[in-house]
Amino acid sequence: MVAPFLAARMQALLLAGWHMALVALMAPVWIALLRWMATCMQGGRRLPDPLAHWRVLRHAWRQAGVRSAAGAQVTAVAPWLGLAAGLAGAGLVPSFCIGLPGSDLSDLLIVGGLLEMAFLALVVTALAAGLARPGHAGLKAACMGIMIQPVLLLVCVVLGLCLPDGTLAGLVRQAHVADMNVVRVPLALVAAALVLAGVEESDGAALRLFATMLEDLAGPDRAVALYARDLLAVVWMMVARDLVWPEGIVEPDLVARSWRGVSLLGAMGLWAAHMLLACGCVAGLRVFVVSAGRQHAGWRAGLALLCALMAGVLLFAGRGAD
Repeated sequence: MVAPFLAARMQALLLAGWHMALVALMAPVWIALLRWMATCMQGGRRLPDPLAHWRVLRHAWRQAGVRSAAGAQVTAVAPWLGLAAGLAGAGLVPSFCIGLPGSDLSDLLIVGGLLEMAFLALVVTALAAGLARPGHAGLKAACMGIMIQPVLLLVCVVLGLCLPDGTLAGLVRQAHVADMNVVRVPLALVAAALVLAGVEESDGAALRLFATMLEDLAGPDRAVALYARDLLAVVWMMVARDLVWPEGIVEPDLVARSWRGVSLLGAMGLWAAHMLLACGCVAGLRVFVVSAGRQHAGWRAGLALLCALMAGVLLFAGRGAD
């Protein structure tokens, strides 16, 4: 009894390490591809450069560090706290396999709380310097972040009705044994709501605001803050992907029976393809939906709330028809 338990624990830890390494290394790549897709949709013509954002982060890291004396102690810690919260949220969201340590905590309230904690840490980084422009931008970003709260609460209610135990891992298990056609459209609307409300890459104004928040920060602190922000966008897209395509995630027993990891490698390739499609969807939202003249948080939050409400209505209508 002890040997199988230890083998299962070792497998879970190995898969968790693989999952975190994959997400951490690919986060800037997805952001670079997302921005390239948005540029192409706006008429730009250039080849994709998946490592472009990694070079931006490396350049920021190598710059001489700058900290305002008024908030040096805060700005030295807050970006790293934001990164830690973002990584903790990423560890709870399945990518290619479930059964990882903490998968039973993949409730959207917990994941969303960790991501909001990371966002607030970045806001505190802007406010701590005591400078006018970054502080004003931080306050504005905090007000924009508040608008996701009603969307997140409504989404949690809808998912509580859709999922057996309210977690993303439970959704994956249900998708492998039950017919998901009844809840597929509501889950897709929930995913759209989360992307609209949580992924600021879909809003050019939010990108400019974040650049203002960090304009007086340099060195490793700036690089960590930029990476944490990219990680937040990628994790929200991962949550949306899990809601739309839960069948693409394999279970641990399937991994154990797979020949030479074929099932696992296939699931990783499927995750990459789905994330590439998610990048295209976010780029399309940025260019065609949240377009010029409507790039503000109220518009995005309104659309997200509408998607969440439609998901709830369709879910109740489907259950009433049954």
